[in-house]
Amino acid sequence: MGVSPSNPQGMLNRLRGSVIVTSNSALNVTSDYLTPDGIVIEHTSDITDMMETMTGFVGAPHSKQDVIVTINLCRSQSLANEWFRQLGKNTYIGKVRIVSDSSVQDDRTIENCYITKQPKQTLNGGQIKWDIQLKGYEVVNSDIWSLS
Repeated sequence: MGVSPSNPQGMLNRLRGSVIVTSNSALNVTSDYLTPDGIVIEHTSDITDMMETMTGFVGAPHSKQDVIVTINLCRSQSLANEWFRQLGKNTYIGKVRIVSDSSVQDDRTIENCYITKQPKQTLNGGQIKWDIQLKGYEVVNSDIWSLS
């Protein structure tokens, strides 16, 4: 396969990334409520365990992967306060759909989400970011369900 300088490189759209909370649309986040740090997705577990044998490895795929989603909200907007109110009522959020900043990347579904960390706040007129943290899991290795 040859390399071509005319291969389109695509585009990232800073305004496309968003978080949709299936059970509570008042918590939906679009780009106009985010700081430049946007939405961060961090996987905190392996998707396959590799167990050593004498001559190689045996893989044991997991059916889910733990995920931390950090939503960097603008503290000066009412949506940050809506999330703050949610902390007082119930930290369970449920299913969350994340829309990427790339139009070629599929949406991601994070299941069983909870608010796990309330952000630090400096009340001096100089801090805009209010970074709320969710934890849940993403289904991976979906083929293993059909093998059982």
